[in-house]
Amino acid sequence: MICLEAGYKITDISNALDISRSTCYLYKNELPANAKREKTQKQLKKEEEDKIIADKIKKRQEDRPKWGYRRCWAWLWHREDIRVNKKRIYRIMKEHNLLQTKKKHFACRTPQKSKPRTSKKNEWWGTDMTKVLVQGVGWLYFVVVIDWHTKKIIGYKIDLRSRSAEWEEALEMAVNNECPNGSREYNVHLMSDNGSQPTSRSYMNTCGTLGIEQAFTSYNNPKGNADTERVFRTFKEDCAWLYEWESFAEAKTAIENWIFEYNNFYVHSSLGYISPVEFEQSLIQSA
Repeated sequence: MICLEAGYKITDISNALDISRSTCYLYKNELPANAKREKTQKQLKKEEEDKIIADKIKKRQEDRPKWGYRRCWAWLWHREDIRVNKKRIYRIMKEHNLLQTKKKHFACRTPQKSKPRTSKKNEWWGTDMTKVLVQGVGWLYFVVVIDWHTKKIIGYKIDLRSRSAEWEEALEMAVNNECPNGSREYNVHLMSDNGSQPTSRSYMNTCGTLGIEQAFTSYNNPKGNADTERVFRTFKEDCAWLYEWESFAEAKTAIENWIFEYNNFYVHSSLGYISPVEFEQSLIQSA
């Protein structure tokens, strides 16, 4: 039964030798003490490695408590250079009670229109606004403009008001950052909801002046501006819901720091678990 000591599977051995599996198991339980000791040492080494990985995941989840096993795996693989597969990360997180519980939601059966698909930078942008309550100050409004192709936040405005003027400032920042030759040279399309700001006369005139073609999501179509909405979900899970800011300046600094980290380091699943900036650089190198 040297084949058993060599590590072959019980099923393969019993089939090859035409003996019962119980006979193989009987011999396995009587393996020499040194063979059992060697196996135990391997197990101990693996358990030690698993504990190190679990500690790294726990440390990461202190700042990103909503991360599941896939994003934790991506961070370890791409940022920590720890080459382990997703199944092992899932097992480690399950053993250490680090997995995220997922709420079940009933699917909407209303037919949805598909969103536009992008093939290059500066083809489709998305804009939207969310708000965060700051103690002693009130609501803080956060307007963003993202490039759907790179998932990068290219323009934003953080203010205590959410007028058309604030939305226009976020859009103008995006144009200044991404359109060195002027926005008219890129044929940019901008997707937004049907709120009062993007449909205002002032905002639409600004888009017309910049040569940006507006598009609006249809009624009861959450997929229409899904990429922009997803950025806000990430912002709330990784930033807004974790802190209680006491001043406008403190909140603004924290949000700007989050924008920098998101653009430069966030492991984005739809980009192959690289950051928006890294994806943008890969486009430049391949051009």
